[in-house]
Amino acid sequence: MKIKNNILIDSRWEGNTGIGRLYQEVMKYAPSEVSCTYVESKMGLGNLLSPLMLGEEIKKSNADVFYSPSFMPPAFSKVPFIFTVHDLMHLFYYSKLHKIYYEQVIARLALKAKKIITVSHFSKSQLVDILGLPKELIKVIYNGVDSHFLENEEEYVSVRPYFLYVGNRRKNKNLPAMLTAFAQARIPHDFMFYLSGDADAELEALIDSLGIQKRVRYLGFIEEDDLPKLYKGAHATLFASLMEGFGLPIIESMASGTPVLTSNTTSLPEIAGGAALCVDPTNISAIQSGIEKLVSDENFYVECIVKGLDRAQEFSWKKTAEETWETILS
Repeated sequence: MKIKNNILIDSRWEGNTGIGRLYQEVMKYAPSEVSCTYVESKMGLGNLLSPLMLGEEIKKSNADVFYSPSFMPPAFSKVPFIFTVHDLMHLFYYSKLHKIYYEQVIARLALKAKKIITVSHFSKSQLVDILGLPKELIKVIYNGVDSHFLENEEEYVSVRPYFLYVGNRRKNKNLPAMLTAFAQARIPHDFMFYLSGDADAELEALIDSLGIQKRVRYLGFIEEDDLPKLYKGAHATLFASLMEGFGLPIIESMASGTPVLTSNTTSLPEIAGGAALCVDPTNISAIQSGIEKLVSDENFYVECIVKGLDRAQEFSWKKTAEETWETILS
């Protein structure tokens, strides 16, 4: 009988997030020759003592390798370990303590890794240039897109045409700029702005000041099964983020046959691959002009659909998982 590779996995990241999705897909395609065990601790993901806890979990296990789908490496390890750094958002959009912890703890522990996985060449360049990690230590493995986005033919039923935003409300997402550009755009007023999540006071105040209360709709929590319909029913997806390690909504929207307006900075033009309308996310007028172009320029709009579908087919979770397991087991 073939000896199995014992892999200890930090499964605390499982959940309804981008990282959780990566974890689920990697586990779905786990090779038959591996035997997986999981970190038993329920310590919170943001706990500063996580590296010490992970070291202890590895110490008491019989694992041959430790793998984490996100940025938290063990403080010490008797076996090789691989972990994924999706982005360096903590250095730019979190507290000063987050920045210090990332630079002084995570970066130093990362040097002990067998391999660091990241999700774009942009993120790799940041790891090298900002954290000083050796480029040969870092492997770029793109995220994927589920086939049900490509296969879905059902559209979300909306009486009025809508632009769609899917994501959280963190500062880097640049949602206020997108709403402002939408309010100022010279487009028919029957166009709506649909966004994931529920209303919050800060956003409501902005929407009121822009006078678009009747043109914005909150979708609340969106079930995974409902996402393809929402993308496909949208006139276009807006994702003019200030910083992303990857930008999954770009590919999901393209796979749904829906054009994308995104940013011309960080990883976003890399992931878009020339198939989206890329604008300066710090320039509201540029976002506004992009929205107007997606409404008024029919030839360009159709071109975005065709190029987007082609681009989306270059990404698959199966490929992501296979490359991840190859890295873990090599």
